[in-house]
Amino acid sequence: MLFFRKKDKETPSNEKKAANSMPRTKKVQFLPTKISELTEQLNADIFELTRLEPVNYYADKSSYFQCTFFYREDYSEVYFVVEQFDNDFRRASTPYYKGSYELMKKTVIKFGQKI
Repeated sequence: MLFFRKKDKETPSNEKKAANSMPRTKKVQFLPTKISELTEQLNADIFELTRLEPVNYYADKSSYFQCTFFYREDYSEVYFVVEQFDNDFRRASTPYYKGSYELMKKTVIKFGQKI
């Protein structure tokens, strides 16, 4: 009889737990770079997210970054994570970050959306 070992699951960070409890989400896509470089930039300053170039998901599905914002209706709490997708499969992810209303507003305005 074969026994399979369970994978050791990482305990989710406080930011991830809080993000998953938020009632609303918004997703935007960007041109990809190296995920390790992006993680370093975001660790230094989360407003580096606003410097990424937007991409049309329907035009370029082969490779892109997807930023998912998790937030409350009144934008009092905002969290985000950036994931790298190749051919619609998630390949890598940054840690979850605590953002702000200003960061979310400056990011989605690049897509012609006002909040």
